[in-house]
Amino acid sequence: MDADATPTPPTVTRSGWHCRRIVIVFGVIIIGLVILGFWQPWRNPRLPDGKDSTPIEGAAQWTFDDPRLTFPTPYRNVRPEVKYVGDAACAGCHVSHSDKYRQHPMGRSLATVANATPLERYDVLAHNPFKAGIYNYRIEHEKDRVRHLETVNDRTGRAVAETTAEVNYVVGSGRNGRAYLIDRDGYLFASPITWYPLKGIWDLSPGYEKNNPHFGRAINPSCLFCHANHADHISGTANRYRTPNVHAEAIGCERCHGPGELHVQRRAGGMPVTGLDETIVNPSKLEHSLREAVCQQCHLQGHQRVLRRGCDTFDYRPGLPLHLFMSDFVGPPKETDEAKFVGSVEQMYASGCFQKGKGAGKLGCISCHDPHSVPLPEQKVAFYRDRCMNCHKDRGCSLPLAVRPENNCVACHMPPTGSDLRHTTITDHRVLRQPGPRKPHPLAPKAPPDERPAPKETTLVNFHAYLIPTPGSEDDRDLAIALMREADRRKPTGTGRGLVEGALSQLDAAIQRADNDVGALEARGNALWDLGRRDEAAADYDRVLKLAPDREGTLYRAADLAQRRGQLDTARLYAERAIQVNPWRWEYHLTLAKVYAQGNDWASAAKECREVHKLYATNPESRHLLVVSLLRQKDKSEAKREFDILMELNPPKPEELRRWFELQMR
Repeated sequence: MDADATPTPPTVTRSGWHCRRIVIVFGVIIIGLVILGFWQPWRNPRLPDGKDSTPIEGAAQWTFDDPRLTFPTPYRNVRPEVKYVGDAACAGCHVSHSDKYRQHPMGRSLATVANATPLERYDVLAHNPFKAGIYNYRIEHEKDRVRHLETVNDRTGRAVAETTAEVNYVVGSGRNGRAYLIDRDGYLFASPITWYPLKGIWDLSPGYEKNNPHFGRAINPSCLFCHANHADHISGTANRYRTPNVHAEAIGCERCHGPGELHVQRRAGGMPVTGLDETIVNPSKLEHSLREAVCQQCHLQGHQRVLRRGCDTFDYRPGLPLHLFMSDFVGPPKETDEAKFVGSVEQMYASGCFQKGKGAGKLGCISCHDPHSVPLPEQKVAFYRDRCMNCHKDRGCSLPLAVRPENNCVACHMPPTGSDLRHTTITDHRVLRQPGPRKPHPLAPKAPPDERPAPKETTLVNFHAYLIPTPGSEDDRDLAIALMREADRRKPTGTGRGLVEGALSQLDAAIQRADNDVGALEARGNALWDLGRRDEAAADYDRVLKLAPDREGTLYRAADLAQRRGQLDTARLYAERAIQVNPWRWEYHLTLAKVYAQGNDWASAAKECREVHKLYATNPESRHLLVVSLLRQKDKSEAKREFDILMELNPPKPEELRRWFELQMR
């Protein structure tokens, strides 16, 4: 054959073509099935707890558009499949930044007890031990192990009730305070004891002087989000994490720059970069709101943060809008100052420096702060004065140099203020010309649009409202959930009912749109219970647990509600399931003890009370129930011993309680 000749196509007979056509048709069908195996638009939406569940009958469908796939950005490392590589992979090339960052507070936000830089003292002058009310606290330190103890003593000084826990993690850089976490088989809890380095003493953790959860405060993913680089949370649980519980421990490079897999591959392969390196996010090159979002992950401390439906805590990637992953709600604008200062981000946004800024030079966190290092104490005044002069070089301070304190801008315009943290202060980020009343929050909407009915008592606004030009139904849902959380927080003050009533209509609407929305269903169940509509609340909890059978918080609420309604078999089943999900929550054991007591199973009630005391030895309610259980079992000597312990716990109405016990012992 001539090499340049065009080949003649083979002759295809009618029967041969028919066979090929059959093969082609079957091939197309097979390929289609394979594709549909990966892309199934009818699949159930991903629930907030990360599970796919069969919708209950009549459920509306809802589709989650993952911002990591849909938001327009040149950066390729925002995608969910791009892997994190760890700080060590960054340190090889970025030696200087890495060395400095290890000394930054963010680089020391969390560590194991064994790896933490030793700052604490354990002597009597450091308040070890110390007393808070009827409770005595002690810290025991031996090599790389630390134990925290809480006891109640009788009049002779003998400990009659004691809770002990070994602490495993140190939280905080140690500049203002150090908290401690307890790891119980993968379940993380907070210790009630904190080290305050500014005064060099031990004391109760912040807020514990008003409401002390002792060793029972569960550390949920939102707690770890701002202290740990990453945590592998087990869906449905409050505070259980896969081993290792905390990956890479402290906040690392990739929390601000995004996953580094693509960047490391490019640099390791020697591939040249011209222009923007789209394999890694450089926050300084982001537009203002996206740059601020990187810092706001942790430094925006509003009243309530609600994960957007379909998102998990650690889904956010630098370079993307934070409000697409979580809704942050702050208090409404106020004209006067308050004893409690809001977070530094909110203060900065209310400052004149921020509100008057425009364009690329608009004030932001990194206008003043170096995210890789902090200035040495002797350099701080000059460092921050230089930041001020970047904007004020044409018009500096109006006071003569001789009367300025150390020529220190911060001393006059950003003085220390009050703080929610005991024994600490924070810097006022309002940057006022003269300290005075706080300016109203510039981002809060003046009033909701007419077409969106406002809750009856809305005390929260979305911090990122200015980035949401047309708020939608999902924004209403998030606000309603936030209002319910705020109402729960206010229960002790009796001021939350208006929030509950305001949230209910928005929750009804959210569930009408998608009645497999477990977050909205659970929140509505809570609202209905608060309003006394217990049957409807129980129905909502049941619906949640059909969709997410191991949802720990709902199991506990359903058990508690069923016990109060006298449905003992249902209450027992739910309480037992809650304990299976998390055996370390004393509240679940106490609820089960109440169920047994209500059914006159006093031996089982006593057993569950003793389970409570392994976790919370000084709990007056379980001690009282144990006394009752022992009396019903005719064990008066043991009941007397337990009653004596109870009386040392400062129970309510002690004289009335003592008279009751004397009658029982006759």
